[in-house]
This record gives sequence, structure tokens and C-alpha cells, in this order.
Amino acid sequence: MIKYLKIYSLAFLFIISASSCANLKHVNAYASESLEAIQYFETLNYSFQQACLDKCVEKKIINLEFRNVNCPCEAEKEADSISLKIYSSIYGYFDGLSKLSDNALTSYKTDALTNALSEGQFGSVLIETEQVESYSKISKILIDAFTNSYRKRKIKTYVKNANTPLKTLISFLDFNISENLNGKLKVKKERIKSDYLDLVNDSSLSSFEQRNAIKEYYNTLQNIEQQQAIFLAYSTTLSVISDGHQQLYDDIENLTVKEIQQHLFQSASEIKSVISELKKI
Repeated sequence: MIKYLKIYSLAFLFIISASSCANLKHVNAYASESLEAIQYFETLNYSFQQACLDKCVEKKIINLEFRNVNCPCEAEKEADSISLKIYSSIYGYFDGLSKLSDNALTSYKTDALTNALSEGQFGSVLIETEQVESYSKISKILIDAFTNSYRKRKIKTYVKNANTPLKTLISFLDFNISENLNGKLKVKKERIKSDYLDLVNDSSLSSFEQRNAIKEYYNTLQNIEQQQAIFLAYSTTLSVISDGHQQLYDDIENLTVKEIQQHLFQSASEIKSVISELKKI
């Protein structure tokens, strides 16, 4: 009799476990697609330091300066490190969410998360109290998740605690890219337009040299606008991810409801579509 009870108990636990996995497939789909999309930060190929170096080198070329090769871009390099820190925090959260929803939570290096974010002006980046507190909260949530034996039964706590600080960090990263970095590209476009206009109007240049200057201008302009298109697509991705997490937060108590599941699958699908657009650029 005891033997049969053990068998039935194991069977019941298996059914509960299988049902729980099935119920979280939509959460895992959203988290996994978000994780892949977030990673495109690493392929943006433009930074505050690069913007500073570009401007510095252009100035040296115009002034025919070649002896002093150093460019003072330390502040911009620090600004990039802030962006990377924020990105890593967001990435870590979605990595944790994908593992929690797949019941695959394993070891995770939390050392980097213990390095606090500080308020202040770092080159073009301004860090305020809101970002510092949000980063600290997300770091704590991640450390707790990976050190306190979290499992799927605690996914509600994970999502609830993270929603506000996560959206703050996503918004900050989005602004940094779509406004700050993109703004530097806008300034660069105006700068090169002025430089090449001077070349074209230089009567000492032949028509051939002027045409080459114009050709070079359009090639440079095309590269800048392509980078801007990547920034715009990534910004759209961040917005869709943020909206999807708000949907998950709003419906966290009803994850088994079919309509809720469809909403999250839809968010995952939208994120996947934006990823496809990013790949085309």
C-alpha cells in the first residue's frame, strides 16, 4: 500500500511540475526574446568615447596637427562604463527571469553587482538618485535570486520587486542611446556638412577633387545615418521590452489565464520582429 502511495505521490508531483512548466512558457518566451534583444547593445559599434575621438581627430586634421596624438576622452570613456553597467544590470535581470521561468536557475557571478553606481556627471552622462537607487534594487534582487534558492514559485516576487527599478534603468539606457549618443551623431552630421561645404567652395581645388569630396561626404553621411537607424531600432526594442514587463507585472497573479498568456506571447513576437529589423540594418 505504501509503495502505491509513493508511486501516486510521485506521479502527482510530476503532473504539477509539468503543468507549472507549461504555464510559464509564455513568461520564458518573453524573457528569452528580451534577453536576445537586450544583447544588441554589444553590437551598437558607437560610444561616447568614439564620438570624442572622432571629433578630436577631425579637429587635428583640419589644423594639420600631428605631433600631439593624444585626445582627452577620459570623461567620455567613463560615461561608456556607466552605460555598460546599466546594460549589464538589465541583462542580468532578464537572464535570471528566463532561467526562473524555465526552472534552470544555476550559479551566477554576482561580484560585478556589488559595485555600486554613484551620482554625478560622467562626461555626457548624468547619474541621479533615481538611477542609483534603481541599480541598487535590481542588484539586490539578482543577488537574492541567485543566492537564496529562488525557483518558479518565487517568480512573482522577482517580477514585482523589479518592475519599477527595471523600467527606470531601461528608460535611462534608452535615453542615453536615442538622445545622448544619437545627439552626438546629429552634431557630427552638421560638422562634416560644414567641413565638406568649405572644401567644395575652395576655388583652389579642381572639379575632380571637389567631386571626390562630395562623394566622400555622402559615404560618410550614409554611415552616420545607418548608425542612427540602429539606435532607433534598439530604442524601439527597449520600449517594447519595457511595455511587456509592465504587462507581466500587471498580470502576475493571473499567469495561468489564457488571455494573459497570449499577451506575453504577443510581446515576445513583437520583440522578435524588432530583432529581425536590427539584423537587416
